[in-house]
Amino acid sequence: MIRRLSGAVPRRRRVLLRADLNVPIVHGRVKDDFRIRAVLPSIRRLLRAGNQIVLLSHHSDRRQTLRSVARHLGSLLGEPVAFVRDPARGGRARARVILLENLRFWRGEEAGEKHFAETLAFWGDAYVNDAFGVSHRSGASITILPKLVPAYLGVRFEEELSLLDRLLRRPRRPLIAIFGGAKIETKLPILQRFSRIADQVLVGGGLANTILRARGFSVGSSLAGKDGSGMARLARSPNVILPQDAIVSSRGRDRILPLSQIGPHDRILDIGPASRRTFGRIINAGRTVIWNGPLGLVEERRYAAGTLAIAKVLMRHKGFVLVGGGDTVAFLDRVGLAKRFKHVSTGGGAMMAYLAGEKLPGLEALRQ
Repeated sequence: MIRRLSGAVPRRRRVLLRADLNVPIVHGRVKDDFRIRAVLPSIRRLLRAGNQIVLLSHHSDRRQTLRSVARHLGSLLGEPVAFVRDPARGGRARARVILLENLRFWRGEEAGEKHFAETLAFWGDAYVNDAFGVSHRSGASITILPKLVPAYLGVRFEEELSLLDRLLRRPRRPLIAIFGGAKIETKLPILQRFSRIADQVLVGGGLANTILRARGFSVGSSLAGKDGSGMARLARSPNVILPQDAIVSSRGRDRILPLSQIGPHDRILDIGPASRRTFGRIINAGRTVIWNGPLGLVEERRYAAGTLAIAKVLMRHKGFVLVGGGDTVAFLDRVGLAKRFKHVSTGGGAMMAYLAGEKLPGLEALRQ
């Protein structure tokens, strides 16, 4: 059994709320607050019940302070959010909402040390996990802490599970999955599972380069992962669709090339126009589409055209479209399209892992 914040809400307690506040911060300012806004329903529900909230989060940059996140969250809530630099030394702040420093400042978080979890437990007498996006991983604040105090499932986390369960029970076919991004080693096992679940899997980015190389194509100096037996199986899979052409850079010059003409010094940085058209036709023939990861180096505008083209196809799609992943959502937000999608997940790896049938450690830790 899992306690849910949508049901029995703790009252007049100090509640540890694990959130995913891993947001882009530039010059001390939050550039995309999608993940911060996602936790607001849980915060407001807990505050209405008279609780004090102690927010816990990590940032992927182990040197990045969360002080600016506290300021930004305070502006969204309309009240100050106290910031605590060291959970082992800080006193008990009086503010209704408190944010502890980036948990990855301390090795005990990623190492899953019980001692560190006990340090965090000092700050509260109940726990809520509303960090769906990191619950496919283990960590002191995700898998150890909920065993030390009464634990609950957060509002957004429950909404995400409900959406994914509905998709798993009755996916309208054809089911199309789109994979991109640079997290090659972590996405490959999930891609292998989706090659069996989905009717067709469209692949771009470093993932595509890795499979292309396994199929015998040259990828030049492009980003690519390691070869292996699993990669060989993916390379043989008939429903894994790879780009036909690419935008490549070599010696400071960009060109559109078919995959058969990639040279040793070429670097693949985006899918080409023929690939965009092919991917678009396949997407439009699907009734359910799941997208995780950009298809090019979207940090540079000239290599974002392929991802933008696919986003526009999906935006007009009449079927069920689910978008997930920090890089994907950040891109959509940057180009002003994020609000055009009805179903946007706060998690990329967690979303795909759950859809592929994996257990989420953060969810399992909540079971009584």
